[in-house]
Amino acid sequence: MQSHAPFLPGEIVLAGVRNPLENPGCRGKFRPVVLVDRVVGHWRVMGLTSRSTFASGKPRTPVPNPLPVGLNGPGYLWGDKLTNVSALDISRHLGWVDLDLAISVIREARLTPREARGLLEAALDWIDDLGA
Repeated sequence: MQSHAPFLPGEIVLAGVRNPLENPGCRGKFRPVVLVDRVVGHWRVMGLTSRSTFASGKPRTPVPNPLPVGLNGPGYLWGDKLTNVSALDISRHLGWVDLDLAISVIREARLTPREARGLLEAALDWIDDLGA
């Protein structure tokens, strides 16, 4: 289910995400992710989920404006760390980060200025497109 599109930081896409630490034999699950940083053959991403809490009951960080960024309902950041996804496991484009979501990802994952730049540029392009 690979796309040949040139994906960019700040893009929200469907991607096959594995969790081998909890389930070493897992095949992965397609879920929305925010592309943060391309590193050779993979992307570092922030996963998104519809679950509002962790298994412990602790609340997850909400996606501030889910519909305008391409989600079909409420969404939450998966956690406070980025995960790696093979570029081959990216399926399709859903939307782009807005400024609120970019800031949420930057804060939650404690991104470096270099990592944050792509998200912020995508959010500013999104704002520019609104005025076009």
